[in-house]
Parts: sequence; structure tokens; C-alpha cells
Amino acid sequence: MRTYSANAIVLRRIDLGEKDRILTIYTRENGKLSAVAKGARRPGSKLSGASEPFTYVKMFLSSGHNLDVLTQAEIKESFPNVKESMKGIAYAVYLMELVNSFVDERQPNPELFDTLLSAMYVLESGANPEITARYFELHSLAILGYEPHFEECLRCGAKIKCEKAAFSPSLGGMVCADCGVPPNDAIWVPGAIVSYVQALKNAQPQKLKDFKFPKGALRDLACVLRWHIRYRLEHELKSVDFIDSIAHMQ
Repeated sequence: MRTYSANAIVLRRIDLGEKDRILTIYTRENGKLSAVAKGARRPGSKLSGASEPFTYVKMFLSSGHNLDVLTQAEIKESFPNVKESMKGIAYAVYLMELVNSFVDERQPNPELFDTLLSAMYVLESGANPEITARYFELHSLAILGYEPHFEECLRCGAKIKCEKAAFSPSLGGMVCADCGVPPNDAIWVPGAIVSYVQALKNAQPQKLKDFKFPKGALRDLACVLRWHIRYRLEHELKSVDFIDSIAHMQ
């Protein structure tokens, strides 16, 4: 049985029997894979903390027929500040589900791994979770080849101005108000959204904590990116409902 090590982020876990857990992990070296953490649910297990969602772990694994086996683990970061609030947890779960939904098993993408890990450290620093999520969405979509186009009209090529424009997920971007009736799947948003997209695309992760966006701009950007992601995945992410329920409580 081949053994190997990997830097991993736990995307999700499922309890197995009374003692074990099945983990979906995203590794820098091997991409997404599933592994069983035997005995992780036992009191005092050394694998218990390492099998918690969105924990950053140095893992030692053995290759198995169906599932790899987690044999040892060294927690590098558990992100305790993120876990202190329901909002932090909700957005961390969202980032994990987003990656889990877009990537196939054993397809390494070090740039996406680094971007996910960076976003988690940004959340840990106390940055606005909504801004952090929008940053991660834009950058991860670009890495995966699904980047939406915001700067110019996809029909006439004109720069999007401050008046409203239509965003169409089937086209993958914006259509200006001068170009007639947009596709049926389009939603109307203020053209000013472009400036916020550009700011996030050019931002250094460590500077996101200082970003301040109007609530309306965050709402519009969240709506556009959610619509785009849903179109690409052909389903809504479950964690979106969790985020919405928390927003209604505040």
C-alpha cells in the first residue's frame, strides 16, 4: 500500500459507523480526493481535529482500493476566529462547497488551492465575509476558466458605463442598455458594479480587510455571481440557503 503526504483542506466530512469519518479533501499535490479517517470520532483521537471542515492539515495517507486512508495528521491552521460566528462558518462552508462542486477528483490545481487557502486566512483576519466570498468567486472562476466578462458589452464592445446593464450567464457577461433586448436569462444591474469587480480582481488578499463596499453594491455583485455560478453548475449550492437564513436573522 503506497503511502504519501499532502497539504490538504477538509472540504466536508461524513460520519461512518460509530468511530470513523469519510473526508473529502482538497490537496495541493493531488487535487480532490476522498479518504477515511479511522477512529476519528473516538474521544481523544489524534485525527478528530484534523477531520473538521475547512481545517488546513498536513496529511499522511495510504492509497486504498476505493478510499485512501488517513494515517497521521498535523494541523497547520484550524481557523478559530472563523468558527466564532455563524456568519464566518456559513461563508467558509460556502467556499468549501464551491470548490467541491467545480473540481473533479485527482485533478491538481495548485493555484486554486493557494487561492482557497488565502481566502480562508483572509476570513480568519476578520475581513468582511461577503467581500472575501466575492473575491474568491472572481479569482477561482478565472482560474477554472469560467470568468465572467464585466468591462465591455459582449455585443457591441463598448465600455460598460454607470447606467444599468444586463448580465447574462449564458453569454458569460454584460450587455449594455443600447444593444436592445438582452437574453432571457439576463438580470439588470447598475453599471457601477464594474468598478467593484475591478477592485476585487486587482486586490491583494492582505488588503481585503480594509475594503468597504456599499451594501447595495455587495448585494448586486452577489446576485450576479450567484446567477453565473448556478448556470455553470446547473444547480444552486446548498450553503447559499444557509447564508441567506443568517442574513435574514440580522
